[in-house]
Amino acid sequence: MVATNALELGIDIGDLDATILTGYPGSIASTWQQAGRSGRGKQQSLSFFNRADGPMDQYFMRHPDFFFHKISRMRW
Repeated sequence: MVATNALELGIDIGDLDATILTGYPGSIASTWQQAGRSGRGKQQSLSFFNRADGPMDQYFMRHPDFFFHKISRMRW
């Protein structure tokens, strides 16, 4: 399956097992939304972040703890 960032809109794909994000989408919330499209049921899922050449992509590759710390502090 191939898709665009329309996955962020909350479209339910069904049994999507994995997502691949190509480049940082601009905010941590958008990243979480796009990665969260997989595993919508009770099954486990996997998300890959394929960095682009942008400065935020570079930063998160060098400082993943910053990215994951921000996610863990988000309130849903």
